[in-house]
Amino acid sequence: MRHDTIVVALVQAMLFDSLIFAIANAWLYAGNFQLVRYCWRFNRHLPDIANPQRYSERMLWRKLVDHNPLFVLFADKLATKEYLQRRCPELALPRTLWIGRDTDEIPDEVLAGDVFVKANHGCGFHWRIRGGHCDRAALRQVSRRWLAAVHGRTFGEWAYSQVEPKLFVEEAIGDAETDLIEFNIRASNGRAILGSVLGRCKLPDQWLVSLDVAGAPTRGTRDAEDGPIAPLPPGLEIREPYVRAVRLAERISVGVDYVRVDFMWNGSELFGGEITTYPAAGLKDPANASVAALIGDGWDLRHTHFLNAPQSGWKRIYAGALRRRWSSGSPKLP
Repeated sequence: MRHDTIVVALVQAMLFDSLIFAIANAWLYAGNFQLVRYCWRFNRHLPDIANPQRYSERMLWRKLVDHNPLFVLFADKLATKEYLQRRCPELALPRTLWIGRDTDEIPDEVLAGDVFVKANHGCGFHWRIRGGHCDRAALRQVSRRWLAAVHGRTFGEWAYSQVEPKLFVEEAIGDAETDLIEFNIRASNGRAILGSVLGRCKLPDQWLVSLDVAGAPTRGTRDAEDGPIAPLPPGLEIREPYVRAVRLAERISVGVDYVRVDFMWNGSELFGGEITTYPAAGLKDPANASVAALIGDGWDLRHTHFLNAPQSGWKRIYAGALRRRWSSGSPKLP
């Protein structure tokens, strides 16, 4: 085939794929205008959902198009525990002491120590009990609100809506007021990209330091472009457990295009936590351009469920356009 014939064929294919993306964007916009408005509100750009490039666009595409069944498993805190145990049997997990749907059925002895009462199907559904002091009436009221709620509905976090709500009691493995800190590792199909350590979680003096995969402080998703790199608190020695968490997150993320894997460290033992599919609801692009590029390059969309599962009808045509457009690698940030 002559060189000019090949060029013409490539141009025609690109134009055809662009037309497919335009049609797909029109369809996605029409059915999800409120989510498009959120993207504009938080990032001041209209999203290219059909051929996503920016972080927020990829998250929006994940919510609307890439309905990986694993995301439903990760949205379920109890199912996630089982997944972590299968993937990394050597990783400690907080013990589950009771599962049910009515806190009135929790035995008194289960609530006698330091525990958390949680719901499995969303974020923020937890009630801390210290030293067995529990207001059962208040717990009953709040737990019924949890069970009635569909987490993630406002921002389109689809997977949470597929989880059967349950309540459970979990042992407390530490205390954020004293010794407990979190490691959050962003990873893509077996490769860690960026991490962070979080202390005093959900307290007024909560702090967060972004770390590279070796454990050194670096710029994070919230950092200004030219701002200083936040250091670790003086005397905090966490490199060994943090690097261990990074290696575990890489194993856990194999077969998944992008997740955040959360761990807890109480000063002596590393525990598995959650696998987060929509970190911070996936609403905001990273404030720092270099961090955005790091995540964009590390998140390989060719490993998404949508592109690797059989499709039919218009989805097959659309998936083919994406494969051709991303054949040389995941899209780069504009």
